[in-house]
Amino acid sequence: MNLQRTGVAILVGAFCWATTHVLAAAPSAGSATGVASARLAVEGMSCASCSVAVKTVLKKLEGVRSVDVNRANKEALVEYEPSKVQPKQLVDAVNKLGYRASLLTPKDTTRSP
Repeated sequence: MNLQRTGVAILVGAFCWATTHVLAAAPSAGSATGVASARLAVEGMSCASCSVAVKTVLKKLEGVRSVDVNRANKEALVEYEPSKVQPKQLVDAVNKLGYRASLLTPKDTTRSP
C-alpha cells in the first residue's frame, strides 16, 4: 500500500517540528513499475529529530524513492527499487544510526512496546 502524504518539517538547531497528513491510500504498484514497499519497525526514536534522521539516511540510499516515518507508531514506510536496494540494506542503514530497525511483514500488526 502506498500512502500519499503531505507534511512540513522545520529544523531549527537541535529541535524539529513536523506534521504529516495522510491524503490517500492506494494499492502498491509492485514489480510492474519496478517499485516495492517495505515497512520497518524502528525502536529508539524519541523525538521529531530522530524521525528526520531516519528519513534522511534512508533517502540517501540509491533506489529509495520515498520515505514516510511515523515516530508515534515507531515505523517507516519505504518505497524503493528492488533492482537497486534491498530491504536488508534499509534495515542496516537505520541500525547504523543507533536505532533498532527490523522488517515488518504484512502479518505484523502488533509489536511489544
